[in-house]
Parts: sequence; C-alpha cells; structure tokens
Amino acid sequence: MDNSKAGDQKGRPSQPKFPLEKMKATEVRSDDIFLITYPKSGTHWFLKVIKLILNGCDTDAKGTPASEAPLLEMLVSGVEDDPRVQLIKKSHGIAMDFHVNSMESPRLLCTHMNYDRLPTELYEKKPKVIYLARNPKDVAVSAFNHFSKPPLGLYDDFPSFLADFTDGAKEIGNFVSWGSHVLDWWKRRNENNVLYLKYEDMKKDLQSGIKSMAEFIGKDLSPDTIEKIAYHCSIEKMKQHAMDDPMVKAMGWKESPTIRKGQVGGWKTTFTVAQSELLDKCYDEWLKGSGLEFQFE
Repeated sequence: MDNSKAGDQKGRPSQPKFPLEKMKATEVRSDDIFLITYPKSGTHWFLKVIKLILNGCDTDAKGTPASEAPLLEMLVSGVEDDPRVQLIKKSHGIAMDFHVNSMESPRLLCTHMNYDRLPTELYEKKPKVIYLARNPKDVAVSAFNHFSKPPLGLYDDFPSFLADFTDGAKEIGNFVSWGSHVLDWWKRRNENNVLYLKYEDMKKDLQSGIKSMAEFIGKDLSPDTIEKIAYHCSIEKMKQHAMDDPMVKAMGWKESPTIRKGQVGGWKTTFTVAQSELLDKCYDEWLKGSGLEFQFE
C-alpha cells in the first residue's frame, strides 16, 4: 500500500512512519556530535551555528549531501520505508542505499526522536549531545504550520492540532509529548556529555550561546570569529537563504517551514485566550517539580 496516501477513519492523511528500529540500531561513535530537538525548536538554526563552529566560520564550506541533511531518522530510511520519508531523503540528493557509517568523523547528527528511541549505543558511548528546547506555545504554532503542509497535511486547523499537542499520549509524526521530550534531557543536563540550551536564551544573546557551544565541542574560537558566526546565523540572515533548502524546493513550498518568523512570543497572534489557558495548564502539569521554566515573550 502507498503509505503516502493512507489515512485514518476521519479521512486525514496518516502519520509518517520513521524507521525506528533502524534508528535504535545505528552505530554511534564517541566523537559524534548529536543535536537533539523537539520539532520546530530552532533545529535548522542550530545546525548552521554548529557547522560554522566546527569549520571556524568558513561560510563557503560545503559538506556532503548527507552532512547537510537535517535528520538521522531520514538518513537511515530505505526503499522499504515510508515514501514520504524517502522523498525528503531524496530531496537532499542522497541515495537510498546510503549508510551513515560512511560519513567521516566527527559526524554532526541531528534528530527529533525521543530519548527512548535514540540509538542504543548513544547511552553507552556518550558522544556530545546538544539539546535545544523552546517554549511550547511557539513550538505549537510553528509545528502546526509545518505538519499541515503537503506532503504531510495532517491537520486542517489549529484547534485540531492543539488537541493532539496537549494530549500527552498522542504522537505527532512519531514524536511524543513535548513535555516528556524536554524533560528527558533536562534530567540529564548535568552529565558531562550534555549541553542543555534554550531557544529564548539564544535569541537574547547568541554570542554567549556560541561561546558555550564552542567550549563544549572543544573548539577555541576568537571573539571575532564568534561575532562573525552570530552575524551569519542571525534569524534575519537565515531567512535570506531559507528557500534554498532542498526539501523546500522538492515539496514546491512557497515559503520555508524551517525558518519562519523565529520570534519569541509569536504564538500570541494564533492562540485564543482559552487555548493559551489550556496549554498553560498542560505546561504546569508537564514540568511540575522539575525546576525547568521557559519564557513566552
């Protein structure tokens, strides 16, 4: 059956299916760098920041198609997997028989997967993990805009998306609750191989964030290089090249879902008062007693 056309009983397209078993079986190297985020938390932004840290802000440097691809769960997909996942892999010019073991070290690997769906060897070999978290209201708006677009088309309106987003047991594109996602790594924030960052803090002071990441990765950057990376990774600068993303071109999108407004507090133009109160209640329940807090504006 063509999974790209499969739907639920209400006639909506089915959730995409990532090859979770392949993800868990992926071989991990101790010098890998993992960027882990819940969807729509600033992933593409941070990918560019980390790449420029690694190459000393060489903006002309071009990696292989695989090193430029966004998600490990797409890199490990094959011809037997969901056609929608294959489409995204192909859009980056990556052969379907490509294997991540062929990538040169150090590998920068990005994933949206929850803690218990990550490669098993990650827990044993403990590579560097940079976790980026963003407040759930801005995430929800950005995620709705992404998951409602073709070829996914999972939602017709924001209320139906929000109902799933606030249901802790509901998966959206193989990703479970925002609350459990951000908490799993928050609990491990003091481990030597983990750097836990917040989107809102990076928006306030990108240069300090770059400095922290560089030190964590083991790169000694001059203040001038840090300033240059911050300039090239400003949201305004990123927007100028957002439509160059291979996936955007492959899908025929008129605007990029990867770099939209990049605001803190942009949720206010979408949420009703009742919707905001609903998510406030879920937020309190999700993070109760954890000490984890987010800024919403």
